[in-house]
Amino acid sequence: MEKLTRGPVLIMTVVPNGPMNMSKPLMHWFVYTIVVSSLVAYVAAATLPADAAYLAKNPTGKFPCLELEDGTFIGESKVILNYLEDAYPAVPLLPASPLARARVRELMEVIDVYLELPARRLYREVFSTSGKVSEEVKTTVRPLLAQGVTALKALGRFDPYIAGPDLSLADFTAAFHFVPVSIASKTIYGEDVLSAVPAVRRHRELMDRRVAVRRVRAEQLADQESFMQRPT
Repeated sequence: MEKLTRGPVLIMTVVPNGPMNMSKPLMHWFVYTIVVSSLVAYVAAATLPADAAYLAKNPTGKFPCLELEDGTFIGESKVILNYLEDAYPAVPLLPASPLARARVRELMEVIDVYLELPARRLYREVFSTSGKVSEEVKTTVRPLLAQGVTALKALGRFDPYIAGPDLSLADFTAAFHFVPVSIASKTIYGEDVLSAVPAVRRHRELMDRRVAVRRVRAEQLADQESFMQRPT
């Protein structure tokens, strides 16, 4: 039970489509919470292994894990997001046309794989009180981040949302991942790699006006301060 006692543990419960449909603000908060959990998952995996109780719910031991009303569990952030999109069509966060949906998912991949994933290799030094990253890693990560920025410039519309005029899953992915990418690159290299895309700042300000985003950011900050004090 050490994992459940020391945390962080994230298990969410939703009900099926029907009379208790999620409102739009609640769905936006829920989606953003799932996106935020991806960094929590990385930190948790780096500090405490999952115990048998959690592995019974999610065999990979990764976070987050979504618990449905019938006791079924679903793992992996993107899988959970796709489930929510299918289960709650009244609050869509993907466009109607196949091409537009593909563009949103493409942007999510760029942010996840070509920006956040390389930057994650720097987090040990940036977001830890004692971690260090080798010069080799720093040298390797920098061109990967440049590649991600180039792709973001080419694919991001920021009109005003990242994929166009409508809010989408890509906006919640960007709202969370852009922040640590900026902090990590500024700390390690002395410059925010995302400053090369001026629209990123406007997008951040746009998303920060959303109640769901402000709420999760506040919860994340409160938990981060206590998490950093935990023994590892």
